[in-house]
Formats: sequence, structure tokens, C-alpha cells
Amino acid sequence: MDRPLRLLPLCGMLLLLPLPALANPAIDCAALGESASQEAGDYRPPLEAKVTGTGRLHFHSAPNPACVDKKLFVIPGDGLTVYASTENGWAQVMYIAKGGEDYTGWVEEQRLQFAGHYGRAQLPAEVTTFLQRHEECLHFAGEEPYDAERRAELEKATKTCIGLDRQLASLREQYKDDAEVIQALAPLENLE
Repeated sequence: MDRPLRLLPLCGMLLLLPLPALANPAIDCAALGESASQEAGDYRPPLEAKVTGTGRLHFHSAPNPACVDKKLFVIPGDGLTVYASTENGWAQVMYIAKGGEDYTGWVEEQRLQFAGHYGRAQLPAEVTTFLQRHEECLHFAGEEPYDAERRAELEKATKTCIGLDRQLASLREQYKDDAEVIQALAPLENLE
């Protein structure tokens, strides 16, 4: 028998070996979680939120569906503290159980209803909205694009920041007699 013909079955088997390698690569959840924590937009002070929707909302060790913790979840109505969020819809949260234990992780942001910042007085809705928008703009202000797609995303995000300084001045004037609003707006700087 000719040598190439004897190797033909072996070659056929070797062709099957790479198929598992074509599957989704394993995700390093620990590394992803660490980098996401550093890059995510922080909320200072943290936000208060309630879980909405139906069914369990599972915690994840990183902002990726592959990093799910099937043993740790919250249910609709549970309160969470939100520390940060990513552009692709994940929130870094903490849950304090009835027994006092606290749990941290990432959850899908679309299942959260935000109630405002902890430690802040109930501010008028337009002021709260402005503060959140200002935080988002501050997050994107110093970021450099690493490719054309990211440049387009940043340009779109920063377009919502146009007129922010004017709005800040207007709110300071409108609420000049409201000490709580003035205190909330005091640390903000012009971004344009």
C-alpha cells in the first residue's frame, strides 16, 4: 500500500481535532472582572436600585454571561447598591442579605430601577438627571479611542454633553436658594 494512502485515515482524524478549538474560547472571569472594575464608570456616591422584572437576577463574577454564579441571585423588589456600570449594560452591585451578609458582583443593568444617590437629599428630578448625565460625560471626557469603532462611540456619547456647562450655570441660578441642590452641584466643574 502506498504510504500517503495509509496516512489518509490519520489525516481525516486530525481534521476533527480542531473543531473543539473553534468553540467559544474560555473566558478568564477573574481578569475580566478586575479590568471591568477599573474601567467602569463609578457612581459617587453610589446609587440605590431595586430589582425589577420577573424571576431571579443572578450575580456574575465579571460583566459577561459566561461568568454567572448560579448560587447567588436576587429577586424582584430586592434593594441593591450600585457602584459602577459598563457601557454594555452591566452594573457592579452589592446586596446586603437580611442576616447582614453582603455580596458583590455584576448584574444586568436592564433589570434595575434606579432611585438616586445614597446620602443625597431628594433632589428635583431635573437636578438628579443632570448629575447622572454629568457623571457620564466626565467618564468619557478623558478617554482616547483605540480604534475607529470606539472613536464613533465616544463621539456619540460626548454629543450628549454639549450644552452641559450652560445647563449647570442655569441650575445653579435656578436653585440658588436651595442649599441641598447647591451642595450637590458645588463640586461639579465645567466640561466644555
